[in-house]
Amino acid sequence: MFELISRLREPLSAAGRTNFRQVTALSCIVGVVRGLSLIAFIPAAIALTSGRPAWGMNLTAWLIVLALCALASFITEYLLAMRSYMVSFDFLSNMHRAIGDKVASLPLGSFRADTAGKMSRLVSRELMLLGEMFAHMYSPFIAAIVTSLTMLVGITVFSPALGLVCVLAIPVIAGGVWVARVCLNSGSALKEPPAQELSHRIVEYATKQGALRACGRSGSYDPLERAEDTYGKAARRSLIRETIGQVVNGMAAQVVVVSLIIAIGLLAVAGSVSPVEAIVSIGLLLRFTQILVDIGMLASAFETRRPVLDLSHEVLSAPELPILPSSSDQDPASSNHDPFSSDQDPACSDSAVALTDVSFAYEADHPVLRGVSFQVAPGTMTAIVGPSGCGKTTIARLVARFYDVDAGSVSVGGRDVRQWDTAQLMAQLSLVFQDVYLFDDTLEANVRIGRADASDDDVKEAARLSGVDEIVERLPLGWKTRVGEGGRALSGGERQRVSIARALLKAAPIVLFDEATSALDPENENHITDAMDALRRNATLIVIAHKLDTITAADQIIVLDHSGRVAQVGTHAELYSQSDGQYRAFWQARSRAAGWRLV
Repeated sequence: MFELISRLREPLSAAGRTNFRQVTALSCIVGVVRGLSLIAFIPAAIALTSGRPAWGMNLTAWLIVLALCALASFITEYLLAMRSYMVSFDFLSNMHRAIGDKVASLPLGSFRADTAGKMSRLVSRELMLLGEMFAHMYSPFIAAIVTSLTMLVGITVFSPALGLVCVLAIPVIAGGVWVARVCLNSGSALKEPPAQELSHRIVEYATKQGALRACGRSGSYDPLERAEDTYGKAARRSLIRETIGQVVNGMAAQVVVVSLIIAIGLLAVAGSVSPVEAIVSIGLLLRFTQILVDIGMLASAFETRRPVLDLSHEVLSAPELPILPSSSDQDPASSNHDPFSSDQDPACSDSAVALTDVSFAYEADHPVLRGVSFQVAPGTMTAIVGPSGCGKTTIARLVARFYDVDAGSVSVGGRDVRQWDTAQLMAQLSLVFQDVYLFDDTLEANVRIGRADASDDDVKEAARLSGVDEIVERLPLGWKTRVGEGGRALSGGERQRVSIARALLKAAPIVLFDEATSALDPENENHITDAMDALRRNATLIVIAHKLDTITAADQIIVLDHSGRVAQVGTHAELYSQSDGQYRAFWQARSRAAGWRLV
């Protein structure tokens, strides 16, 4: 448990560590004051009932002691609360900053749905649980330990026999808490997998109603019913285990209480303590027992936070993008030449792209690309075609450095992409993917993401070329209309137009199109094709093509085979003229499919 506290201290700043030490010291002071206050009730009660001094002091003196203890407790607990919140804020601030820095250094391919879910959960909710440990758990835990030790010393001084009984009570209480924690953890572990499965099936049942109703299964869905049954059985077994743990914990506390009462009763019968001392001691020992239980529960609460701490460690220890040393002695950051300047003509800049003997696999023993090599000249359009799963999209991701190659190299602007940091590389690229995400903001703000400092005329020109101006005309508030989260106020084709407008506005030297027209209606497809023509005049285009008729004018076409190798390279005319070539077979298959009709 103390190892857990040590790990929590690591993200703290120098000021945060100083405050943490002050919190520890103040917690100890609070514990001592609380312990002394409780012990002082014994002589105060004796002086009150007997009318004689107790332990060398009269009643007035003991009342003054209790008042001073109350005042000291008020002051120290106020200071403790302030310092605890300062430590908590320092921890949260540093953790948010560390996670932000980590996000900026991760490969873009790391942001899968599961990874993004972990990150979102950690930042939005889980970190608050760790921060609460400093604000509400650490200081009470330390204070409770010191209070119990102070009380143990005072009780031992008052009666060594009672002190011995209290010492023996500690492992009994600790054992009960340990059993309760084991039962709780085992119950949770037993229930968690069925709970996840049930949650998945409920979401599936709710979101796939169209398919279920079409199959006549909306009223009865066997996987959901099986998941409910499995979860119910697991929940009952989990409840039994948790109940057993709580019963054992309660029995341990009751055994201690009964033992202490018996010990005091025996001392009273033997005449070692007076009846008043016995009554006060019983109350004091009950409080001592409760503090021991509180310590055990706080220790268990600390342990429940361990998975959150492990999650934060997993996120912060994720492998970052390595930066290769530049082959040039000149530091690009200090060069007077700015390759990303928007003032220069991208077509005239070094916007070449090259893949050299590239191999890549998402999973070991399942290669996607094998020895892929080709070059894209500046100011040209290159299309990449091939069967599903051959690695077309993977090439676009490697150029944008969503992932790093397993072998070979990918270069942009004559330099290996691993020699650029993310900001520099993204300044060279505009990305237009099939799945477009729009932010919950105005239409204008979503377009201006491409270049925030663009003039109104530049925005309108990008809108005209991409067909976004037609969207503006039909929206009730025009450019100021909010598009909703993910752009739900727009159709898929309209969201794609907005993505094109971003690319036009950014005016990056290289534009990557990944299946941008694969699922669009003819109207939206024509808008996007026209926008691609506009981009082609000022940028290097790499197009991942699904519809072959959209890339017939490409300067070169790269054909990939099923194994992820380059099968053919050439223009549309050159490749189509090869009667036994893969490209011609693709073209003829697409042509036949285009003539299909459902009746």
